[in-house]
Amino acid sequence: MMTLIALALDRILSFILLLPLQDARGRHRTFSAMTWGLIAINVAIHVFFYALLPWWLQDKEAWAAIRSQIMLVPADILEGTGLGALSMLTSAFLHAGWSHLLGNMFFLFFFGRRLEDVLGPTKFGLFYLTCVFVSGVASVLGRAALPVTKGMVPGLGASGAVMGIVAAYLFLYQDQRIRTLPMLFGILPIPIPLYTPAWVFIVYTVTRDVLNGYLEQQFQEYGYIYSLVGSFAHLGGVIAGLTCLYLFLPQELLQYRPWQGAEE
Repeated sequence: MMTLIALALDRILSFILLLPLQDARGRHRTFSAMTWGLIAINVAIHVFFYALLPWWLQDKEAWAAIRSQIMLVPADILEGTGLGALSMLTSAFLHAGWSHLLGNMFFLFFFGRRLEDVLGPTKFGLFYLTCVFVSGVASVLGRAALPVTKGMVPGLGASGAVMGIVAAYLFLYQDQRIRTLPMLFGILPIPIPLYTPAWVFIVYTVTRDVLNGYLEQQFQEYGYIYSLVGSFAHLGGVIAGLTCLYLFLPQELLQYRPWQGAEE
């Protein structure tokens, strides 16, 4: 019964993608150098790997072998083969295609600039890499426990780290109103902008990953594969964003008490 309910909810939520367009925080305080730098690195690696490297190698098998080495394969990490834990980093800067890359970079651009305003470029970059690592660990543990694929399905993309950025935004600006554009099936825009609090938008996003991870586990118990979406990496990124953020916040924010001004 629970599986049927989860399946119905997942199908309903998959029909609509909420695309964030604007929040109400006004202009950014500084130029978001690290956010733009991460976007530039991801785009450059994508162009190099999918356009320049195949042209240079002139060998599809050699190209495929390199690609398999730098993707995150949980079973390989647990067995100590390939690049090991280093593949958590390399896979985070490799994407499956242009739509995968552009989707992740858009969310990084929208939420990352706000977080970089608070943390500064250096801390923001370190926080991003922390989310990469934690989401990679979650992906390894979650996918290795699946009874059919047993951690053999490779993962790639920055979505785990990006979800960490989104979760950190939720922690800092949970009541911030975000103007979103509903997208039917993630493709067709519905010209009715919605204004939702940040926590509604992010809970909606996280709920999809929770349902997807649960259904993947349930389906594989019966010998079927439900989805190849990296839900465990996404959820690991959310955990990293909500917990590891404390290690990077400026001291004045950690010591701030909103009720002190009223008492004085």
